[in-house]
Amino acid sequence: MNPQLVAQLSELSVLMQHEGSLEDGLRDLAQLTAKTIGAERCSVMLVEDDDDEKMLRVYSHFGEMPAQAYAAPMPLDRGIAGRVALSGESLLINDIFDSPFASLARQGAGQSPSMMAAPIRVGASVIGVINLSVPAGHAVFADHDLDVLNVFALFVGKSIQVFQLQKLAESRLLQMAQLLDQRGEPAGGQGPICPDPGKLAKLVAKNFYRELAAAGFGTNAIIAVSSQVLSELNEQLARHHARMERQQRSPEHPD
Repeated sequence: MNPQLVAQLSELSVLMQHEGSLEDGLRDLAQLTAKTIGAERCSVMLVEDDDDEKMLRVYSHFGEMPAQAYAAPMPLDRGIAGRVALSGESLLINDIFDSPFASLARQGAGQSPSMMAAPIRVGASVIGVINLSVPAGHAVFADHDLDVLNVFALFVGKSIQVFQLQKLAESRLLQMAQLLDQRGEPAGGQGPICPDPGKLAKLVAKNFYRELAAAGFGTNAIIAVSSQVLSELNEQLARHHARMERQQRSPEHPD
Protein backbone atom coordinates (compact mmCIF):
# COMPACT_ATOMS: atom_id res chain seq x y z
CA MET A 1 0.00 0.00 0.00
CA ASN A 2 1.13 3.56 -0.72
CA PRO A 3 3.10 4.83 2.33
CA GLN A 4 1.41 8.23 2.03
CA LEU A 5 -2.02 6.58 2.16
CA VAL A 6 -0.99 4.60 5.23
CA ALA A 7 0.07 7.83 6.93
CA GLN A 8 -3.21 9.51 6.02
CA LEU A 9 -5.21 6.57 7.35
CA SER A 10 -3.25 6.75 10.58
CA GLU A 11 -4.09 10.45 10.80
CA LEU A 12 -7.72 9.63 10.11
CA SER A 13 -7.87 7.05 12.90
CA VAL A 14 -6.83 9.57 15.57
CA LEU A 15 -8.37 12.74 14.16
CA MET A 16 -11.70 12.44 15.95
CA GLN A 17 -10.01 12.08 19.33
CA HIS A 18 -8.94 15.72 19.24
CA GLU A 19 -12.30 17.24 18.34
CA GLY A 20 -14.85 18.65 20.75
CA SER A 21 -17.91 17.81 18.67
CA LEU A 22 -18.97 15.17 16.18
CA GLU A 23 -19.61 17.82 13.51
CA ASP A 24 -16.09 19.26 13.81
CA GLY A 25 -14.53 15.83 13.63
CA LEU A 26 -16.56 14.82 10.59
CA ARG A 27 -15.65 18.06 8.82
CA ASP A 28 -11.95 17.28 9.22
CA LEU A 29 -12.51 13.71 8.10
CA ALA A 30 -14.37 14.93 5.01
CA GLN A 31 -11.54 17.30 4.15
CA LEU A 32 -8.87 14.62 4.55
CA THR A 33 -10.87 12.14 2.44
CA ALA A 34 -11.45 14.66 -0.36
CA LYS A 35 -7.83 15.78 -0.51
CA THR A 36 -6.48 12.22 -0.44
CA ILE A 37 -8.67 10.91 -3.25
CA GLY A 38 -8.80 14.14 -5.23
CA ALA A 39 -12.24 15.69 -5.02
CA GLU A 40 -13.51 19.20 -4.51
CA ARG A 41 -16.53 18.17 -2.44
CA CYS A 42 -17.17 15.61 0.25
CA SER A 43 -20.15 15.23 2.55
CA VAL A 44 -20.84 12.94 5.47
CA MET A 45 -24.44 11.95 6.12
CA LEU A 46 -25.61 9.98 9.16
CA VAL A 47 -28.73 7.89 9.65
CA GLU A 48 -31.14 9.14 12.31
CA ASP A 49 -34.63 8.21 13.47
CA ASP A 50 -37.38 10.73 12.78
CA ASP A 51 -40.70 9.54 14.25
CA ASP A 52 -39.55 5.93 13.83
CA GLU A 53 -38.61 6.53 10.18
CA LYS A 54 -34.94 6.31 9.27
CA MET A 55 -33.59 9.40 7.55
CA LEU A 56 -30.23 10.65 6.28
CA ARG A 57 -28.99 14.03 7.43
CA VAL A 58 -25.88 15.93 6.32
CA TYR A 59 -23.70 16.35 9.39
CA SER A 60 -20.62 17.93 7.87
CA HIS A 61 -18.91 18.58 4.56
CA PHE A 62 -15.85 19.90 2.77
CA GLY A 63 -16.05 22.16 -0.27
CA GLU A 64 -18.95 24.15 -1.62
CA MET A 65 -22.39 23.01 -0.59
CA PRO A 66 -25.69 24.92 -0.51
CA ALA A 67 -27.03 25.75 2.95
CA GLN A 68 -30.33 24.01 2.17
CA ALA A 69 -28.48 20.68 2.17
CA TYR A 70 -28.57 20.92 5.97
CA ALA A 71 -32.17 22.08 6.14
CA ALA A 72 -33.98 18.77 6.40
CA PRO A 73 -33.19 15.06 6.58
CA MET A 74 -33.78 12.89 3.53
CA PRO A 75 -35.81 9.64 3.59
CA LEU A 76 -33.75 6.60 2.67
CA ASP A 77 -35.96 5.87 -0.33
CA ARG A 78 -34.95 9.15 -1.96
CA GLY A 79 -31.61 10.16 -3.37
CA ILE A 80 -28.49 8.23 -4.24
CA ALA A 81 -27.11 8.33 -0.71
CA GLY A 82 -30.32 6.77 0.56
CA ARG A 83 -29.98 3.94 -1.94
CA VAL A 84 -26.43 3.33 -0.72
CA ALA A 85 -27.56 3.32 2.91
CA LEU A 86 -30.35 0.83 2.19
CA SER A 87 -28.31 -1.51 0.01
CA GLY A 88 -25.03 -1.22 1.90
CA GLU A 89 -23.25 -1.17 -1.47
CA SER A 90 -20.88 1.52 -2.75
CA LEU A 91 -21.56 3.36 -5.98
CA LEU A 92 -19.28 4.88 -8.62
CA ILE A 93 -21.15 6.85 -11.28
CA ASN A 94 -19.18 8.46 -14.09
CA ASP A 95 -22.14 10.27 -15.66
CA ILE A 96 -25.07 10.70 -13.33
CA PHE A 97 -27.25 12.05 -16.13
CA ASP A 98 -26.67 8.94 -18.25
CA SER A 99 -27.36 6.37 -15.56
CA PRO A 100 -30.31 4.65 -13.84
CA PHE A 101 -29.98 7.32 -11.13
CA ALA A 102 -30.53 10.32 -13.41
CA SER A 103 -33.87 11.14 -11.79
CA LEU A 104 -32.16 11.34 -8.39
CA ALA A 105 -29.37 13.68 -9.53
CA ARG A 106 -28.92 16.91 -7.61
CA GLN A 107 -25.92 18.27 -9.48
CA GLY A 108 -26.38 21.82 -10.66
CA ALA A 109 -25.59 23.19 -14.08
CA GLY A 110 -21.92 23.07 -15.00
CA GLN A 111 -20.99 20.62 -12.25
CA SER A 112 -19.18 17.34 -12.83
CA PRO A 113 -21.52 14.39 -13.46
CA SER A 114 -19.09 11.98 -11.75
CA MET A 115 -19.65 11.01 -8.12
CA MET A 116 -19.05 8.25 -5.58
CA ALA A 117 -20.80 7.16 -2.41
CA ALA A 118 -19.87 4.54 0.18
CA PRO A 119 -21.71 3.26 3.27
CA ILE A 120 -20.30 4.05 6.70
CA ARG A 121 -20.60 1.02 8.97
CA VAL A 122 -20.33 0.28 12.65
CA GLY A 123 -20.38 -3.48 12.98
CA ALA A 124 -23.11 -4.86 10.74
CA SER A 125 -25.12 -1.62 10.77
CA VAL A 126 -24.95 1.14 8.15
CA ILE A 127 -24.89 4.37 10.16
CA GLY A 128 -24.27 6.79 7.31
CA VAL A 129 -22.92 7.52 3.85
CA ILE A 130 -19.85 9.42 2.66
CA ASN A 131 -20.22 11.14 -0.72
CA LEU A 132 -17.55 12.49 -3.09
CA SER A 133 -18.16 14.61 -6.17
CA VAL A 134 -16.39 17.02 -8.54
CA PRO A 135 -13.12 15.15 -9.29
CA ALA A 136 -10.06 17.38 -8.92
CA GLY A 137 -7.71 17.40 -11.91
CA HIS A 138 -9.51 14.68 -13.86
CA ALA A 139 -12.85 14.23 -15.56
CA VAL A 140 -14.20 11.22 -13.68
CA PHE A 141 -13.41 9.04 -10.70
CA ALA A 142 -11.72 5.68 -11.30
CA ASP A 143 -12.29 2.25 -9.80
CA HIS A 144 -9.25 2.59 -7.54
CA ASP A 145 -10.73 5.85 -6.19
CA LEU A 146 -13.79 3.90 -5.04
CA ASP A 147 -11.52 1.30 -3.41
CA VAL A 148 -9.81 4.05 -1.43
CA LEU A 149 -13.16 5.61 -0.51
CA ASN A 150 -14.35 2.27 0.86
CA VAL A 151 -11.27 2.09 3.07
CA PHE A 152 -11.83 5.64 4.28
CA ALA A 153 -15.51 4.89 4.96
CA LEU A 154 -14.43 1.98 7.15
CA PHE A 155 -12.09 4.22 9.13
CA VAL A 156 -14.73 6.94 9.42
CA GLY A 157 -17.13 4.41 10.95
CA LYS A 158 -14.50 3.25 13.43
CA SER A 159 -13.61 6.85 14.27
CA ILE A 160 -17.27 7.69 14.95
CA GLN A 161 -17.60 4.65 17.18
CA VAL A 162 -14.48 5.56 19.17
CA PHE A 163 -15.67 9.16 19.49
CA GLN A 164 -19.07 8.04 20.79
CA LEU A 165 -17.50 5.62 23.25
CA GLN A 166 -15.25 8.38 24.55
CA LYS A 167 -18.17 10.73 25.07
CA LEU A 168 -20.17 7.95 26.73
CA ALA A 169 -17.29 7.27 29.09
CA GLU A 170 -17.15 10.97 30.01
CA SER A 171 -20.88 11.22 30.80
CA ARG A 172 -22.38 9.45 33.81
CA LEU A 173 -25.85 10.39 32.56
CA LEU A 174 -25.32 8.63 29.24
CA GLN A 175 -23.74 5.65 30.96
CA MET A 176 -26.79 5.27 33.19
CA ALA A 177 -29.22 5.67 30.27
CA GLN A 178 -27.34 3.03 28.29
CA LEU A 179 -27.38 0.60 31.22
CA LEU A 180 -31.06 1.19 31.95
CA ASP A 181 -31.96 0.62 28.31
CA GLN A 182 -30.33 -2.80 28.45
CA ARG A 183 -32.63 -4.00 31.26
CA GLY A 184 -34.70 -6.90 30.04
CA GLU A 185 -32.87 -7.05 26.71
CA PRO A 186 -31.56 -10.47 25.63
CA ALA A 187 -27.82 -10.94 25.59
CA GLY A 188 -26.36 -9.36 22.50
CA GLY A 189 -29.64 -7.61 21.74
CA GLN A 190 -28.13 -4.14 21.82
CA GLY A 191 -26.69 -2.75 18.62
CA PRO A 192 -23.70 -0.41 18.36
CA ILE A 193 -23.81 3.02 19.92
CA CYS A 194 -25.52 5.33 17.44
CA PRO A 195 -24.32 8.88 16.64
CA ASP A 196 -27.94 9.97 16.21
CA PRO A 197 -28.57 12.71 18.84
CA GLY A 198 -32.34 12.37 18.42
CA LYS A 199 -32.22 8.70 19.33
CA LEU A 200 -29.91 9.46 22.24
CA ALA A 201 -32.30 12.13 23.52
CA LYS A 202 -35.19 9.66 23.39
CA LEU A 203 -33.08 7.13 25.27
CA VAL A 204 -32.27 9.59 28.06
CA ALA A 205 -35.84 10.91 28.26
CA LYS A 206 -37.41 7.45 28.33
CA ASN A 207 -35.20 6.25 31.16
CA PHE A 208 -35.50 9.55 33.04
CA TYR A 209 -39.29 9.13 33.04
CA ARG A 210 -39.06 5.44 33.90
CA GLU A 211 -36.85 6.01 36.93
CA LEU A 212 -38.94 8.90 38.28
CA ALA A 213 -42.12 6.87 37.89
CA ALA A 214 -40.49 3.88 39.60
CA ALA A 215 -39.48 6.17 42.46
CA GLY A 216 -43.13 7.04 43.04
CA PHE A 217 -43.37 10.43 41.34
CA GLY A 218 -46.75 11.23 39.84
CA THR A 219 -47.38 12.87 36.46
CA ASN A 220 -47.43 16.44 37.81
CA ALA A 221 -44.26 15.86 39.80
CA ILE A 222 -42.46 14.41 36.78
CA ILE A 223 -43.50 17.43 34.70
CA ALA A 224 -42.24 19.77 37.42
CA VAL A 225 -38.90 17.97 37.68
CA SER A 226 -38.51 17.87 33.89
CA SER A 227 -39.26 21.60 33.65
CA GLN A 228 -36.61 22.32 36.27
CA VAL A 229 -34.07 20.18 34.42
CA LEU A 230 -34.80 22.06 31.16
CA SER A 231 -34.49 25.39 32.97
CA GLU A 232 -31.11 24.39 34.40
CA LEU A 233 -29.99 23.14 30.98
CA ASN A 234 -30.97 26.41 29.30
CA GLU A 235 -29.09 28.34 31.97
CA GLN A 236 -25.97 26.24 31.46
CA LEU A 237 -26.19 26.68 27.67
CA ALA A 238 -26.53 30.45 28.08
CA ARG A 239 -23.43 30.51 30.30
CA HIS A 240 -21.55 28.40 27.77
CA HIS A 241 -22.48 30.71 24.88
CA ALA A 242 -21.50 33.77 26.90
CA ARG A 243 -18.15 32.19 27.75
CA MET A 244 -17.51 31.34 24.11
CA GLU A 245 -18.33 34.91 23.05
CA ARG A 246 -15.92 36.31 25.66
CA GLN A 247 -13.19 33.99 24.38
CA GLN A 248 -13.78 35.08 20.79
CA ARG A 249 -13.53 38.76 21.80
CA SER A 250 -10.34 38.24 23.80
CA PRO A 251 -6.93 39.16 22.28
CA GLU A 252 -6.03 35.47 22.09
CA HIS A 253 -9.05 34.88 19.82
CA PRO A 254 -9.03 37.75 17.28
CA ASP A 255 -11.93 38.04 14.88
